[in-house]
Amino acid sequence: MKKLLQILLIVVPLMVSVNAYAASAENQYKTGEREETNLESSRSATKSAGIEGESDDQLRLLLGRQGEGAAKSALEEKAKRLLEEKEVLPLQAEPGKGQLALQVEQGDSFVLLKWRTTGFRQKPGDPPLRYTVSYGAESGKYDKRFEVGNATEYRLRSLNNHQVYFVKVQGQSKDKMITISSDEARAIPLPEEELTSPLERSFSGAAVTLQDRKERIETDPFKRELRQFGYEFFRNSLSRDLSTDNLPVGSDYIIGPGDSLRIHMWGSVNEHKELEVDRNGEITLPRVGVVKIWGLNYGQAKEAINRAISRYFKGYELNVTLGRLRTIQVYVVGEVEAPGTYHVISIGTVLNALSAAGGPSKNGSLRTIKLLKGGKVVQEIDLYDMFLSGDRSKDVRLENGDTIFVPVLGPVAAAAGEVKRPAIYELKGKTTLPQLLAMAGGITAAGYTGRIQLERFEENSARIMVDHEAKSPPLLDEAMAGVELHDRDMVKVFPVNKAIRQVVSLRGNVTRPGEYQFKTGMLVTDLIPGYGALLPDSWLESAEISRLVPPDFHREVLTINLKKAFAGDQRENILLQEQDALQVFSRGEKEEKRFVAINGQVVEPGVFDYYPNMTVRDLVTLAGSPKWNAFLDNAELTRIVVAEGNAKSTRISINLGKALAGEPEDNLVLHPNDVLIVRGVTDWLETKERFVILKGEVRFPGTYSITKGERLSSVIERAGGFTDKAYLKGAKFTRVSVQENQQKRMDEVIAKSEQDILKREAELASLAASREELEATKASLEGLMKSLEKLKAARAEGRVVIRLATLDQFSRTPYDIEMMGGDTLEIPQTPNVVNVMGQVYNTTTLIHMPDKSLSYYLQKAGGPTRDAAESEMYMIKADGTVMSREQATLGFRWDGDGKRWTFGGFMSASPDPGDTLVVPQKMERIAWMREIKDITTILSQVALTAGVIVAAGL
Repeated sequence: MKKLLQILLIVVPLMVSVNAYAASAENQYKTGEREETNLESSRSATKSAGIEGESDDQLRLLLGRQGEGAAKSALEEKAKRLLEEKEVLPLQAEPGKGQLALQVEQGDSFVLLKWRTTGFRQKPGDPPLRYTVSYGAESGKYDKRFEVGNATEYRLRSLNNHQVYFVKVQGQSKDKMITISSDEARAIPLPEEELTSPLERSFSGAAVTLQDRKERIETDPFKRELRQFGYEFFRNSLSRDLSTDNLPVGSDYIIGPGDSLRIHMWGSVNEHKELEVDRNGEITLPRVGVVKIWGLNYGQAKEAINRAISRYFKGYELNVTLGRLRTIQVYVVGEVEAPGTYHVISIGTVLNALSAAGGPSKNGSLRTIKLLKGGKVVQEIDLYDMFLSGDRSKDVRLENGDTIFVPVLGPVAAAAGEVKRPAIYELKGKTTLPQLLAMAGGITAAGYTGRIQLERFEENSARIMVDHEAKSPPLLDEAMAGVELHDRDMVKVFPVNKAIRQVVSLRGNVTRPGEYQFKTGMLVTDLIPGYGALLPDSWLESAEISRLVPPDFHREVLTINLKKAFAGDQRENILLQEQDALQVFSRGEKEEKRFVAINGQVVEPGVFDYYPNMTVRDLVTLAGSPKWNAFLDNAELTRIVVAEGNAKSTRISINLGKALAGEPEDNLVLHPNDVLIVRGVTDWLETKERFVILKGEVRFPGTYSITKGERLSSVIERAGGFTDKAYLKGAKFTRVSVQENQQKRMDEVIAKSEQDILKREAELASLAASREELEATKASLEGLMKSLEKLKAARAEGRVVIRLATLDQFSRTPYDIEMMGGDTLEIPQTPNVVNVMGQVYNTTTLIHMPDKSLSYYLQKAGGPTRDAAESEMYMIKADGTVMSREQATLGFRWDGDGKRWTFGGFMSASPDPGDTLVVPQKMERIAWMREIKDITTILSQVALTAGVIVAAGL
């Protein structure tokens, strides 16, 4: 055994990474029985190493033969294999020592889950468990899971009311070594009205008066949905699952065949026997003989057994208890859910047998159930005695062969409305109206006792109503006590009027609105004692009293002046009447809203609420503060003056600086509708308007500030002029305002073109003359839509065509424009290339040859394809201008740069470095294609405006 322990001490450290084994070993070493525990550990370790199916003897033999090396080698091999497979087994909490106790609270379309761990301990410093909530509509199938972290409650939302959900919560440690789970819980969300009782809803409703809207003071509809009283007892009963092992048995219990007795003797004799009473009613005691106990009660049976034993033994102690009880056969017949023969325990009662049969059906009586013995009725049972008062004195114990008969339901009457337990009750014998109300728990405090209505079938010929009105309280006087109920009567107790009486209401701009008790002689100032009962900005000149005037209670409205009422004016401080509603308005509800405005050089110009005694400084403060460029020496205040029925606008000049300093001459008190205009300093430029950017081939590229009126040549000169590599013909000048306008026009053209294309698609089938034309048009429209998508992604550059020259020449040209904030000038190096794009065999970029014409570059690109529109070719110059073939249709063209006519046509022109030759696609000259061609031309123009050539291939 010592050698075995040494082997384990060597091997166990090798298995630390195998979590299940390590945890098991840690728990085992905490016990005091080390040798036995170590042996068990060796068994489990050897089994995990692949030594399975061996007995204890074989295990000892194997360890003895192979020694330490063999055991160590086997366990090392198993540990290595587990590590290679990265096999990590979760450590489950010990059964019974770690569990989640789950509590479920159902609500309207949600379920609130709360849980806590029981019988589980973590080591100090360990992170808390992380929980996962799983639920679904089927038991054991959870289609939704939520990780909730270390929270101990979670609300499942957006559930369907009345649907059954099954929920389970699982907790897991951060390293996933410990996992505990809750039992599956069942939850059914319910609407709000079903979650609360009628009593709870009556207290939760807001109080109403006769002044409220009609729908609020109307009585709720009378509910006739009633259930038969008492039958739910058997639906919820657990009697059929009753366990007999621990039921107490009294000394009057009669012993019979099938019962078992447990006999314990100690002293001179030590015996423990459990004997069953045979069919003869006898038990056989060893060394004593037969003892007849049939027909004896439990107390008598113990005495008979003691007497029999005492004849043979002395000096002993005896204890006799009942073991398993016999079963008896009874018959349950009549109007029950499942009539038949039932076996119940010998101490079973009528209720036990009825519960086993599912209880009386709703067509069966609860009040005249009969117990028969030998064909004779020995007991009539009225279950209402137990249901209403808890009296079980007639729930007698059954005997073998007894018959329980449930007759057909007798006369019934219903109690509905404002009773504590609305239901349908079975009548027995002569039943009066007060007796039925007593069965229903009595009339609630909200029930109207002045009239009780009886709905009755009269002599199987008609349905009538009978009203019983109280002559004097209480309602159930001698006359009412004499009202006998008939079969199928329905007693209706109506609710009292929902509207509160002896009340006045206070509403509106007050500190404590609500209902108040009306007292005779009550004045307005009794309801509103003073200014302290009002909220700020109350309109005191006109408070409104809504009054119901008898006898027809028509509504009238009175107006009072609260200021005068507080001052003691009796004409305003009038007497209140019951149900009066006093409304106090705020000033904003009664007065026209008055405003003042401030515009110009302030942080937040706009319109603001006017307040009395408001000054110019107050208005400027509301607008934030003056801007840095605000001209404080002279601001303008515009005011509307009404004189002799005419409105006249006047302007007042003020020194805003002095006004802000608080000098009364300029810090004027404002009038409603005044407008203050704060001017700006002359020639002030905002931050975004003070800077331009120069890029590329200037000596000092970067961002430069400008002054108002400064021109481009000045900025270039400040940047050190052009470098030797500057390509002036390819200069790109962009402006923010131009970009915004171009983008706006682009968006409009793209939107219109898209509508036109969609319209042409709708007309396509009717316009095409053949299938070929249909397919060609469809392909053209699809190509247009793709080009549109490209154009939508492109943004306008805001490029302005400009022609640079040396500074001494450029300053005298029209291109030396005045700079604006955000302008950008980019001067590239000489590109030395010419681009050829569109319908050519090879769209390419070629090295610029000074003496070569456009025909040379077109030839180098493979020439135009069959789809090329050669007559519509054009060249995009590096400076952004365009030269088209249309400009040289007669073999000569106008040279804008040289200001002269040149001969040789478009193709003989020599491109400059950076120029691009575009060969568009040829369109069929068919009538139904002309509009597509127009759209293509428009898109090409838009693309050029954007500074891209996405439509070049159209």
